[in-house]
Amino acid sequence: MTVVIGTAGAVSCSQNSPGTVASGRPKTAASHPEPSRTRTAPRAADLPKRAVTGDKRPSLGAADTMAAGYTGKDFLTGLSKDWKLKLDKPVEQEMPDGKKRTYVHGRVGDELTVSAGYADRQNMSSLLCGTSTDRSDGFDFLASCTGLDVAGIDHGKASSWLEQAKKETDSLYEKKVAETGNKKEYVVSGVFTSGPVTMVLHRAYEKYSLRILGGAVA
Repeated sequence: MTVVIGTAGAVSCSQNSPGTVASGRPKTAASHPEPSRTRTAPRAADLPKRAVTGDKRPSLGAADTMAAGYTGKDFLTGLSKDWKLKLDKPVEQEMPDGKKRTYVHGRVGDELTVSAGYADRQNMSSLLCGTSTDRSDGFDFLASCTGLDVAGIDHGKASSWLEQAKKETDSLYEKKVAETGNKKEYVVSGVFTSGPVTMVLHRAYEKYSLRILGGAVA
């Protein structure tokens, strides 16, 4: 098992606030993203560009390795220090299709959560970051997650997309709640792709979740 991160201590970064995406730490990134040949990538033309209700959320398929040799270990260690996350030991979970996938989970109470997935037990294939909607710095945490240090991601565009995705998902959520009176509405942002990853923001009641999946879009 090569993705053991261990348990991170509650140490904050002295040079940057938690909301800062970049940091003084050197970033280690795989230089040649190599999407798997076994995955059927969704077509960009078929993916929504604006927020949609949960029943219309796009199907992105199983996440693929973000880049050959990219474990995300340095990124997760830095994220845990900046945000005082406690990272658990890697665990294997069985998927609905019967296949097993390795995950590293971390959290600060119930307000900030992170979950990194490894389709092949070594190379990162997904990153899920969550926050409660009423946490003042929660969206800064999600912005930090868009700073994932895999080669090929345009972090400036990813950050701008996240801000717009929040506005659109909040607007649609509030519209649906006004129509139905149901505060447990579920909405999904438009899809953003950059380099070897795809990003999408979900809002369900009092929770935001940012999903970053490996696998290019055709």
